[in-house]
Formats: sequence, structure tokens, C-alpha cells
Amino acid sequence: MSPKPTPLEENPEAFYARFQAHALHAHLFPEPWGSPVLEVLVQGHILYAFDRGAPPAPTGPVRILLHGVAREVKPLEREPFVERQGSAYRLGGPFHPLGEGFYLLESPVPVVVHADQPLPERAEVLLWPPLMLFRE
Repeated sequence: MSPKPTPLEENPEAFYARFQAHALHAHLFPEPWGSPVLEVLVQGHILYAFDRGAPPAPTGPVRILLHGVAREVKPLEREPFVERQGSAYRLGGPFHPLGEGFYLLESPVPVVVHADQPLPERAEVLLWPPLMLFRE
């Protein structure tokens, strides 16, 4: 029998509190009726993220934390970027270790990424969908 996987978070509030130093200012657009997916403008990029906060989501300026789980990792061979591929995101840029398998993608949009394998200082990462959004 394989060991039970360790959860990445206890609850959304604790996860936000743990990584709040990496939160950023963003603009949330009105949420579609009944949808947990929010449209967010962050550092000049429009992203779609699964809202982990209590409903209803606010509209307008808010501090958020973006989080994703690495599915594929390879060395970065171009400039930092964020691209949407269907329901997933591919990110590339400098990564800084935060401990316990967590890393901060430092640019172009700060994202806390969890990876089962160590990430190089500059990496390209395909995330498992969805990109998650934590908020105050």
C-alpha cells in the first residue's frame, strides 16, 4: 500500500497566510454567475484562476496570491513568459526556493509553484490546471 499523499495546504486561509509575503496587487473582474473561475488583471496579464476565497469574490483592486502545481519542468531557454495552453498555464522565468517543494516564479507574474522535483534557477514549467487564486 502506498503512503497517503501529503496535502499542499491545510485550508485557503492558512495557505495565504504562509505565503502572503509573495502576494501582489491585482484587479478582479466581476465573477460570472456561479463560476469559481475569476478573470484577473495582474502586472499587465489577463489570467483565469480558480478562486479559493470565500464567496462572493470582490471586484476591483485586491491583494492575491497565485499558486500552481508543476506537471512538467525543463530548463528555460528563452525570456520569462506566461502562456495559457487550454485550461493550463506554461510559465518560464527565474525561480526562488521557498522550502518544502515550493518555489516562487519571480517574473513576469509572481506565482507560488509546488514541484515534486527540484527546479533549476531558471525554468519552464507547465502547471496542472487550474491555476489557483488565494485572496485576503
